[in-house]
Amino acid sequence: MIAPEPPVQLTLPDGQVVQARLTAKRWTPTGWLYEVRWPIWGATGGGEVEPLDYTVWVPAGQGEDQQYVRPLPGIDYDGVPTDGPPSHPYLAPPSPGADMSWAWTVEQVRAGGPGTRATGILVHEWGCTAAPPGGPELDLDEALTAVARPEARLCKECAAAEVLSRL
Repeated sequence: MIAPEPPVQLTLPDGQVVQARLTAKRWTPTGWLYEVRWPIWGATGGGEVEPLDYTVWVPAGQGEDQQYVRPLPGIDYDGVPTDGPPSHPYLAPPSPGADMSWAWTVEQVRAGGPGTRATGILVHEWGCTAAPPGGPELDLDEALTAVARPEARLCKECAAAEVLSRL
């Protein structure tokens, strides 16, 4: 038996508050998203009206005045399918006003040691303690291009593996 989707309060863009159903939760690098659905009326092709379910992913919002999805007291939300939470502290939702720019670097991997031919690359988050100093600073597009190379691997000591593998 599938557990029923628990109810939540959903604030619409015009400020109206409706009761919706929470169907899933997903964490992204910009914060939590909630998949909610609520009933609305919809017109059929024949000019009649029928009930429909409208489903959309809504950002959690930040701060008391910008919470779009609110739990209801006494409701258990443990059964809601969740993609997350983040497994690395770098991946926690950012604080309001935080700099959301990401930078990356690559390390040349040499199987035979220094001075030998590079056999691959290891992509790190900028500032990763496992990355050698002085590496090039890459933006997100450059990091994703580097990751697409067959000889590329992602560092598991920083957020590179978890963040870039999702993109």
